[in-house]
Amino acid sequence: MTMEPSQGSVAGVACGSRRYRSPTRILARVFRIGRDKWKQKHHAVQAELEQTRQLSAERGTSRERWRERCETAMARAEAAESLAAQRLTELEQVRARIAQREAAAQKKRAAQRLLAI
Repeated sequence: MTMEPSQGSVAGVACGSRRYRSPTRILARVFRIGRDKWKQKHHAVQAELEQTRQLSAERGTSRERWRERCETAMARAEAAESLAAQRLTELEQVRARIAQREAAAQKKRAAQRLLAI
C-alpha cells in the first residue's frame, strides 16, 4: 500500500503532467482567491503587529517619562525635607537665644529691683 497523492505522483507534478479534475480557469480563480485571502490576512497580522510595537514603544516612553517625573519629585521632596530640617534647627537656635535673652533680662530686672530697694 503506497501513500501517493490522489492527483498524481510527485514526479508528475514536477514535470507538469499533473492532472486536476477541475478546469484550469476554475483552479486559477480558486488559487487567486486563496492567495488574496492569505495576503489580506497577512497584511492584517502585520498591521496589528506594527500597532502593538508602536503601542509598546509609546508605553515604554510613557513609563520613562513617569519614572523621570517620579525621580524629580522624590529629589524635590528630599530637598524640601532637608530644608525643613535646617529651618527647624535654625528655629530652635533662635528660640534658645530668645530664652537666654529673656533670662538675662529677668536677672537684670531682678538685680535692679534689689538695688532699688
